Amino acid sequence: MSQALLQGCLVGPQAGFSGRASSRPHLQQFSASFPGCTHSFQSCRQQSRRQRSMSLTIQNALTRKVKEQTVEKLEKAFQESAVVYGMRFKNISVKQMTSFRQTLPAGAKTYVCKNTLLRVAAEKQGWETIIPATKGENAWVFCSEDCIADSVKAYHEFEKKLLEKYPKEKRKDMHPTAISGAVMEPNQFLDMAAFKKLEKMPTKIEMIATIARLLNQVPTKLAVSIKQVPTKLAYGVKALADGDDNKDAVVSDIFPKPAAAAAE
Repeated sequence: MSQALLQGCLVGPQAGFSGRASSRPHLQQFSASFPGCTHSFQSCRQQSRRQRSMSLTIQNALTRKVKEQTVEKLEKAFQESAVVYGMRFKNISVKQMTSFRQTLPAGAKTYVCKNTLLRVAAEKQGWETIIPATKGENAWVFCSEDCIADSVKAYHEFEKKLLEKYPKEKRKDMHPTAISGAVMEPNQFLDMAAFKKLEKMPTKIEMIATIARLLNQVPTKLAVSIKQVPTKLAYGVKALADGDDNKDAVVSDIFPKPAAAAAE
C-alpha cells in the first residue's frame, strides 16, 4: 500500500471519516482506490437512521400505552374513593415515603404520577376540584369511605415524625411536607381546618351502628314523653282514639261541655 493510502487510513478516523468524498487529496485517493467503501458507509448510515427512527416509534408507543394504563388506574382509584388528597414530597426520601405508605390503612392507595395524567383522570371522573392542587411534586392518597379518618391520621403522624429532627422551638416554622389540596366527594374542596377534622370522621360501619342505636331509642323516648304529658291531656288523646271507631260521633259527644257552659 502506498504512503498516501497509509496516510489516509490514519487520518480518516481522526477526521470523522464517513465515506463521503473529501476535499483532501489523500482521502479522495483512498475512496477512489476502494470504490465499494463509499456505498457501504452510506448504507450503514441509512440503516442506522432507520433503526433509530423505529426505536423512537416503539418507545413512543410504549410510553403512550404506559400513560393510558396509568390514567385507567387513576380513574378506578377516583371511582373507589370518598376523599383524595395530595402531599408534597420534594424533601422526602424514598425510605420515608415507603414508611408513610406502610402506615396507611388497607383501603388507602398512594400514587406518584405526572400532574397532567391526574388531571385527565380527574376530569373524566368528575373530580375537577382537585385540579388546582396539581402543581409541583405530589404523592396522591386515595381514601375509601371506610378509611378516611385513619388515612388523615397517618399523614399527620408522618408530619410529626418528620419534624422530630428539628429543635422544638423551630418546628412551627418548618414544613418538610404539606397538603397541596384535598377534596371530598362530590367535588368539595377542603381547607386545612376541614382536612384536620376528618381525623374524627366515623367509618361507614360506625355511622350505621350510631343510626341503629338512635332508632332503637326512639320508641323509648316517645313513651317517656307521653308519660310526662299532663293526665287530663293524656286522657283526652286516649278518648279521641277510642272514639275514632264511632264514625257518627263528634268531638262534642266525646267531650261534652260542662252544664254551666251549655246553659250560657
